[in-house]
Amino acid sequence: MRNKMNVSASLLVLLMGFSLVACGNSNPAAQPPTNNTGEQTPAPEQQPNDSAVIEAEGILTGWADPHTVEIRVKEVPMAFQVEENVQKSFDDIDDEDSVQFKYVERTIESGDITTKQLVLTEIAKIEADEPNGSNAGDNVTSDRPKTTELEVTVEGMTEKRAAELAQGEGYSLYVFEPMAFDAEDDELTMKIDPDYKVEIEKLPSDFNLDALKMDAKEELSETGEVKELSKEELSKGPMKDARLYMMAQNDKKTQYFIVKELDGNGFIFHIDAPVGEPSEGFLPMAYVSLNSIMNEAKVTK
Repeated sequence: MRNKMNVSASLLVLLMGFSLVACGNSNPAAQPPTNNTGEQTPAPEQQPNDSAVIEAEGILTGWADPHTVEIRVKEVPMAFQVEENVQKSFDDIDDEDSVQFKYVERTIESGDITTKQLVLTEIAKIEADEPNGSNAGDNVTSDRPKTTELEVTVEGMTEKRAAELAQGEGYSLYVFEPMAFDAEDDELTMKIDPDYKVEIEKLPSDFNLDALKMDAKEELSETGEVKELSKEELSKGPMKDARLYMMAQNDKKTQYFIVKELDGNGFIFHIDAPVGEPSEGFLPMAYVSLNSIMNEAKVTK
């Protein structure tokens, strides 16, 4: 009996020892979380990633909202974010002004969502030469208004647009704002892409049309097959009174050789129209400007 009591006592001591060991276990994996509010620490915000600075020119269309502006680049509208430090640069810029600017493409990642924005870093108005070209020291001697409105049809829409008088060598013409006239080279171009151009050549009074046709074929053959438009083909177009209208084209550009008499004088218009968005507005505006030519004396100071 005594031996049984001793065994029972020993078992009791062992069971108590196991209980104490279990209560004293300090394994961290068994501890409850210290933050028991159920809130999770937010992931750090992803910093935006900016591309290299890109330079471009275009025409300011206007503001879409207080921090977004639209600019037409080669006749393609593009939206740009305007940060506060750049907004003051717009104080001297109006809608339809030609501008040169710099921007970055900003990539912002938030979780699985990636957002891209075009962000302006600099912008400035392109100041036109006086008037619309390099005519320093020259004066137009006619009574023609310095500015006027002329009808132009672009993409089937006819509207009046402002144009400014420019002086060439013995003639003047009206030029629309998206274009520039260089009096020294007698050249009319698109400001945003000078590859769109018209070289104006004034002819002597005794010019020979057959000889000019041969010159046209030689000039245009480098571009492609030469085609001459008939009077009937020209009758409904803006150059219906042209004495000669020849053209050639390839997959990169269309080239024209046009002879026309304006205000008693003959002119050749050598036109280069590359394939691209600006071509839709370039030719209609160029034709209206060329048809506005009048003879003028030029006075050099």
